[in-house]
Amino acid sequence: MSRQQGLIIGINHYQDPTFRPLQFAENDARALAQWLVNGKGGKWSPPDVQLVQGQHATRELMESLLTQICLNTAQPGDLALIYFAGHAFVDERSGEGYLALSNTNYQNAATGLHLHSFVNYIMARSRATHILCILDCFQTGPVWDMRRTSLYDPRPLFTPALQNTLQQQQNRLFLCTCRGNERAPEVGEQGLGLFTHRMIVGLCGPANDPATGDVMLSKLHSYLQSTLGEQHRPQLLGQHQTPLILVGQPQPTTVTPPTGSPQPTTPPATPAASKSLLSGYAAAQAAQQYAGTATVTAQTIPQRQQEPTTSGMFATGANPQYPQRQQEPTTSGMFATGANPQYQQMLAQAQQLLQSQNYPEAYNLVERVLQFAPNDTSALTLKGQILGAGGRYQEALSTTEQLVQIDPNNALAWSMRAVVLSNLGYYQDALSSIERSLELDTQNAESYAIKTNIMGQIAMTRGQQASSQPNAMIGADQQKRGGPFSFLIGAALQIGGLIIGSAGAGLLIIQPGLPVAIAFMLMSIGLAILCVNSARGAFRYGISRLLLTILTSLLVAGILGITYVVGYTRIIAGLQHRASLLQPILFFVFWAAAAAIVPLIPAIGGLISGMVARRRAS
Repeated sequence: MSRQQGLIIGINHYQDPTFRPLQFAENDARALAQWLVNGKGGKWSPPDVQLVQGQHATRELMESLLTQICLNTAQPGDLALIYFAGHAFVDERSGEGYLALSNTNYQNAATGLHLHSFVNYIMARSRATHILCILDCFQTGPVWDMRRTSLYDPRPLFTPALQNTLQQQQNRLFLCTCRGNERAPEVGEQGLGLFTHRMIVGLCGPANDPATGDVMLSKLHSYLQSTLGEQHRPQLLGQHQTPLILVGQPQPTTVTPPTGSPQPTTPPATPAASKSLLSGYAAAQAAQQYAGTATVTAQTIPQRQQEPTTSGMFATGANPQYPQRQQEPTTSGMFATGANPQYQQMLAQAQQLLQSQNYPEAYNLVERVLQFAPNDTSALTLKGQILGAGGRYQEALSTTEQLVQIDPNNALAWSMRAVVLSNLGYYQDALSSIERSLELDTQNAESYAIKTNIMGQIAMTRGQQASSQPNAMIGADQQKRGGPFSFLIGAALQIGGLIIGSAGAGLLIIQPGLPVAIAFMLMSIGLAILCVNSARGAFRYGISRLLLTILTSLLVAGILGITYVVGYTRIIAGLQHRASLLQPILFFVFWAAAAAIVPLIPAIGGLISGMVARRRAS
């Protein structure tokens, strides 16, 4: 059965001040996601819609989610919808188009989402029948301004080669609109960006097919073309071969959990508290007056009032709804908390102590209840929350394991287990647990937020492994090449350089009639080998190769010294009979002195340069 999957992204604030703050991008993303999963709106399956906002929308997470949706889970017959509300820019060096994510640096385009790579390596390889990318972008940068053919032209984001690629692919579409640029500010309507507001209005009725009630992309595009002004009027890029139905597909099946995610060996540091990803849908209610019964409401996914920590439901006082969502106790007998008002009162008091961060007293009260009702799910759930809030994750994991064994269909218990595993760094198991929770409770906003955080950590870990792996490989390779065999090669090169240079200098003594150029060439080659090998060895392998150069220099100096002490008299006597040998002998002495002194200079320079390079790399 065909499925409709969506990745909805909205970013108001960026780390790089080059990207000015936006007002409506996150509201737009929330509103569209809410409408898609609303039973009176798009009727998309909630597990199939991923909403990522603000600082969570990093390049690493977006690449991971795009790969998951388009390559890992998409099947023939499926529709993949990518909606992006934020900044986009054209790289000043390459001229390529990029989407700016929350951690993108304008001066380093590689930190953005490269559209050319996305089209060629993800869209082109996807098995989905349709991929629709809706780009509601603020046009940033001078290159865009130079290349535009009109004030709001989105085409500079797509190079001619990329546009040609889109024309050759089937049902790979981009619907692009101008959120704003240097000459045109962002425009809103009733709490949403103008384009998204009109799009939701069109989806709620005006763009429907009167005969079937389906919402076709072609119909929606025509509606937007007729109701929006020049700035927001969208342009459709790509080959539209078969009808693309946004609303009207059969109910999709349950999401298959992503596979192939790496299992980290060491959990990274837990990030600071951040805004919930699936909260604040009240802004979307602005479209109600147009939608009739198919409205965007704040009821399907409840609005959170406080900011959660990375421990999700373990945030103290962050989620008062959970005690109300706990399932009925399964224990029986007179000691079951559901049948004993005293224990109900004790649990209520423990909940208050948890919210006031008095973990020891709250824990003691829950333990007193569990002494009489050891399998009570309400008490165990509260115990797990207390242990998690206090950072006692191993004990909290044991408690959640007990919970899921008692009641395997307890969605809250699976969510708690996912949070604990995430805090311990076991992200693959955590992802499986939160998927199980979402199967049991598809409308839980907190579970969606937990899932997004887990996937963000997986993406972050994958990025750290990718960045550290080359360094590790280089280090291992250097260690391998810096072993005994490598040392012997370096020593052999030093000896070879000495032999070649000595042969060149000695030829003039043995054969005075040889051309000086031949001897000079051999001496130069020998000295060059000594210098290059000394510098390279000290740079790559450090002090051990500098010591090798020093030993070589001492050896040459020792030979010269012994020759002077032992053979000085004989050399002088020989020169008296053959004065023509004076020049060759001086050549040999000068070369030997150079071989003893000169290689030390590049070796010391190589050692210092290598230390600096390794310090920068670390």
